[in-house]
Amino acid sequence: MTIAKRLILLVAVPFLILLGIWAITRMQMIRVEERIRFVAESRVVALARLGDISRSFAEMRVNVRSFLLATNPSAQVAARAAYDVDRAELDRLLTDYSDQRVTSDKGRRMLTDFRTMSRDWTAKADQVMSLAAAGRKEEAVALLSGSMTEIGVKLSNVSKEWIQYNEDVATDAGQAALGAIGNARLNLLIAVGGAIALSGILGFLTFRRIVNPIRALQTSVESIAHGDYAKEVPCTKAADETGALARSIEILKHGAAAMEDQRWVKSNAAKLTGDLQGAASLAEFGQRLISGLTPVLGGGVAGFYSLEANPERLRRIASYGLADDSQAAASFRLGEGLVGECGLAR
Repeated sequence: MTIAKRLILLVAVPFLILLGIWAITRMQMIRVEERIRFVAESRVVALARLGDISRSFAEMRVNVRSFLLATNPSAQVAARAAYDVDRAELDRLLTDYSDQRVTSDKGRRMLTDFRTMSRDWTAKADQVMSLAAAGRKEEAVALLSGSMTEIGVKLSNVSKEWIQYNEDVATDAGQAALGAIGNARLNLLIAVGGAIALSGILGFLTFRRIVNPIRALQTSVESIAHGDYAKEVPCTKAADETGALARSIEILKHGAAAMEDQRWVKSNAAKLTGDLQGAASLAEFGQRLISGLTPVLGGGVAGFYSLEANPERLRRIASYGLADDSQAAASFRLGEGLVGECGLAR
């Protein structure tokens, strides 16, 4: 992977992580908002509607009693009118609850029970007011105190259970919203921590893959600049820009090494040539040649031989590193030994 791609990855990964965190957080906030909206717009309003339903039913009961206690027809008409208004309001509230506030089968069952019993009660309430209007007040009171009271008690119990159920639903929804907020906060902390850790690991690996090779190449360049051509250039097999740079340094090293070899040859040849120019005899020439050449070439022992014409022999006229008592031959025929082979080959 190239350095450019590593840097792009180093920038892109945290960005993508942040984008993912934003998406996850948004989804969780939507869930929290839905739960809060459910509590605020559904259960709170449902409880308010149940309160209105209970109040309307209580006012209907009061209106029925007022009708029975009325002492003149006008009072009965007023009580009946108030009863009809409350009855219409109760029907409207029950319809509204049925259309918009029911969220479960249990809630629908309670609504059905309340509606059925309220219809039974209103039917008997109509009968009570009809009996009272016809002058049969005792029968009306007996009906009100009997079966109507029993139905009213059942309606009160259903209403209490209904209200308690909606309170429980609202409480559970509120707890669920708080739990969702806590989970969102925890998930956000985990995601941010993971993003920081992943970005740190990626940054560390990118640092190692970029900085360490560059430092190694810097050390190699400094070694080449100081004339040390023996050390290998690192990272030459890498496929990224570091590898290309390392291979370029390798080429420069070989070029510098070749130039150094040429400089070494030229400088030593010039020095040796200058020394040989002052030789007064062949023996001195040979002695100066091998004395200057042998150490430069790393040799230990050397000899300089001159070719004699008659007979043809190679005779040593100068030596380097030979002991005075050396048993080495002072002359060789052409082709005899290593010295003779060199002479034969000219």
